[in-house]
This record gives sequence, structure tokens and C-alpha cells, in this order.
Amino acid sequence: MKLLSALLLCLALAASLALLLALPKDWLLLGSQVKAQLAATGLAAPLVFFLASAVLTGLGAPRLLFCFLAGWSFGFGWGFVLSQFGTLLGAYGVFLLARRIAPERLLQKYPKLKTITVPVGRGWWSVLLVRQLPISGLYNDILLGWSPVTHRDFWVGSFLGFLPLGVTASLMGAGAIQADLVELGKYCALAAVLFFLLNYSVKWVTARKTA
Repeated sequence: MKLLSALLLCLALAASLALLLALPKDWLLLGSQVKAQLAATGLAAPLVFFLASAVLTGLGAPRLLFCFLAGWSFGFGWGFVLSQFGTLLGAYGVFLLARRIAPERLLQKYPKLKTITVPVGRGWWSVLLVRQLPISGLYNDILLGWSPVTHRDFWVGSFLGFLPLGVTASLMGAGAIQADLVELGKYCALAAVLFFLLNYSVKWVTARKTA
């Protein structure tokens, strides 16, 4: 088991480095453009990014894109904080709307929901469990809105569920702008290690709570 874990970690390190080195020029250009536009807003840049990530995540944009761009534009520390809470706010907005809008209307707009059957119980660990499903975050938010989980449970479970990939994507965004390959490698290594540890921790907590 330890050998397998070490092998997976090494593969994750190699994959992270290869991914950053192979980023298409269009993505690199997009990151540079976003950073320049945010810089033009001056001191309001963090607030602008926070609100934009909340609104666009609520509209169905991929959350990890904002985590990556936040790391690119603000560095890992502030980038992680802004993207984590910005995307959480966007997800919460969908959660609130799902509780107010008739399910029939949402099923008509998102027919894929008809094919998803996920029994959601109570407690933040139920939210954490749903966050591990390989489906769009937008669908997760709607399903949780239809469930009996409380607002507090939604925030706690979603925060923990967002951590593994959120931390990893923010670190990779911060690493992508490093000119030195040694520094780039350090960011990739840290991203892979943290993803492994956080993902394992989340799965362990979920297994303990649902056992």
C-alpha cells in the first residue's frame, strides 16, 4: 500500500510538471490578459475577481479555472483565498435558487438532472460526499438545494470538498508564471503532495462519517 501511494505521488508530480510545461499558448495568453485587466483596476482587483468568480461560477463556469487564474494573478496565498470563497459564494447562490425555484423548471432547463440519483442525507459530511461525485459543480449545488442539509452544513461541507482541487489549481496557477524551471518544479511538487494529502483526508473523513 505504501509503495502504491509513493508511486501515485511520483506520477502526480510528473503529470503536474508536464501539464504546466504543455499549457497551450492560448491559455498562457488568457492568464496574462486577465492579470493585466485586473491590474488596471488597481486596489479594487481582489474585489473585482472575487465578485466575478462568484457570479460566473453561479452561472456554471468551471470553478478550477478561477482557482488557476487566481494563483496566476495574485500568487498562491491570496489567490487561494479569493478563489475558494468566491466560488463558494457562487455555489451558495445556486443552492439558494434551487430551494426557491420549482424543481420542474430546473429539470426542464437541466435535463441531465433526471439521470442523477444521489441520496443526500443530513450533516456537512453528506455535502462533502456529494462534492466527491464526478459531475458538474452546478448539478451538485442544485442537488444539495433539494436536499435537507442546512445552510451551515452546505458551507462547511463545500469548503472542505473544494479544498483538494482548489489548493492544487491555485498552486499550479502560481507556478505557471515562474520563469525558473526549478521554482516551477517546486510548485508542482507542493501541489501534488498537498492534493494527495488533502484528497486522502477528505476521503477518510467521508468514510468515517458515513460508516
